[in-house]
Amino acid sequence: MQKNSTVEKILLEYDSEAQNLLPVLKKVSASFGYISEIVAEKIASYFELPLSKVYETASFYDLIKIKKPAILTIKICSGGDCGLDGSSAIIQEVENYFGIKSEDEFNPKVRLEKISCLGRCAEGPIVIVNGKIYEKVTKSSIHRILAEWS
Repeated sequence: MQKNSTVEKILLEYDSEAQNLLPVLKKVSASFGYISEIVAEKIASYFELPLSKVYETASFYDLIKIKKPAILTIKICSGGDCGLDGSSAIIQEVENYFGIKSEDEFNPKVRLEKISCLGRCAEGPIVIVNGKIYEKVTKSSIHRILAEWS
């Protein structure tokens, strides 16, 4: 019930004009980590828009999530220097460790994402696990990191 009241509070901060859809989606996604189907329907109703318009807008922006996030999210830089320093081997090790593929959205527990350059090339390869940053990760050190989280 608290989720519904929070969504309603966010909606009431904005007039129900279409130009306010994006700020509402950003705020709701930031508050809950994603926009559930029930919340999307509530937003569509508030703005008197078709549900498809809410999803169209939300899915366009990477920072707005429309799927419930995995319990464990692993992001690995695949940018130029990290790639040269072995990030593809690290990605393969993570895939083998969990029996998943990168960018697979079907596993509710673990999500592996390839991300572009973080501007930390001297510390690469960079691995981020649930927001914690690991530097100079190697094919062998990734197992120790994953053991911390699994």
